[in-house]
Amino acid sequence: MQATLTLVLCLLAAPDQCEVRQKRVDAQACFYGGANTIAAETPAGFRTVHARCDPDHKGSLAPAEAGRRTG
Repeated sequence: MQATLTLVLCLLAAPDQCEVRQKRVDAQACFYGGANTIAAETPAGFRTVHARCDPDHKGSLAPAEAGRRTG
């Protein structure tokens, strides 16, 4: 299963200059080895100020029909 790793990276030399990057990575590596995955995806000269893993498959998120009880 794959996940999307979203990173907010700021330049070390100019901390107010930041950018957002996204990369598809292995979901297990992203969720269970997050720090290592983030370090591997952070280029030299940048620091990560925010990181997030989102699985590519989020299941069925369709709302229940009106008037129908679930559970």
